[in-house]
Amino acid sequence: MALPGSGVLTLADIQTEFGGTNPISLSEYYRGGGLVPDSSLNTGVPTSGVISVSDFYGASARLSLNYASTFSGTVVNGTSITIGTARGTRMVHIQGVAITVPTSGTIGGVTAAFISAPSGLSSPYGHWQAWAKVPTGTTATVTLNTGGGTSYVSTFDTVNASASTTSYQSQPPNQGQGPINFNFSGAVEDEGIAFWSFQRSFGGGVATLTLSSNSPGNVIYKYYLNNVPAYNGPGVALGYNITSTNDTRTFYGNSNGGFYKIGANNFTGAIFKSN
Repeated sequence: MALPGSGVLTLADIQTEFGGTNPISLSEYYRGGGLVPDSSLNTGVPTSGVISVSDFYGASARLSLNYASTFSGTVVNGTSITIGTARGTRMVHIQGVAITVPTSGTIGGVTAAFISAPSGLSSPYGHWQAWAKVPTGTTATVTLNTGGGTSYVSTFDTVNASASTTSYQSQPPNQGQGPINFNFSGAVEDEGIAFWSFQRSFGGGVATLTLSSNSPGNVIYKYYLNNVPAYNGPGVALGYNITSTNDTRTFYGNSNGGFYKIGANNFTGAIFKSN
C-alpha cells in the first residue's frame, strides 16, 4: 500500500514500502533507481540530487496503469509514433489492421513481441499486436519486416517485461454457415489491461462481430469494420479492457449468422499486469 500523504513518515516506513538494506540511506531511493518505480504515483521523488523523507508522501511501490492512447494512423516501416512521457516502466503497445501483417520489428530501437493474424480467403484484412518496453524518448520509430497499415498506439506502466498471457487462434480450414466464436482466459490484475482482436471472413449473408468479456468495465473498440459489400461482408474488430480485479477473466470474439470461408477466421489476445 502507498505511504501516507501527510503526518509522520520515517526512513523505516520508506524501507518497509520499497525494500532496501540496512543501514537505511535515502540515496537508495531515487525514483527509477531500482527500488522506487518511475511511475505517476512517485513523481515527487527525485531521480538524483537532493532527496528528503518528505518527498515520499503518497509514494508507492505499486504501479498505477497510467494508460494513454498516444497515436492513431498509418504505421508502416519507418513511421514515427508519439509515445508520451519517458519513464523506465513504459510499455508501448500497437494494435493494427493490415492487408499484409508484420511479424517482427522494433519500437524505438527495442525488439518488439508480435502476435500476427494474417488475412485470408474472402477477407483482405489481417490484424496484429506488437509491444516493447521503451524507456526513453517522447517519439519512437517503428520498424516492420513487412506490411503495416491503420494502427493504434497505447502506453501504460508495468514492472514486467512482456505480456503475462497471450493467445493466437484460428479456425481449421473449412467453410460453412453460422456463428464463429473464440475466447481466451488468463489471470488479470487491478490494475492491468487486456487487448484482443477478432476477424471473420464472410461468404454471404449478414453477421455482426462483437468483442466482450466478463471483466468489469467497458470493452473499448479501437477499430471496427463489419459487412463490407465488396468482400461479401468480412469483418475485423480490435479492442481493449482495463482490468480491475485480481482473478481469472475471459475475453471473447463472437459473430453470428452468415456464411464463412476458409482460413480467415482468427483471434489474438494479450493480457498485461502493472505489477
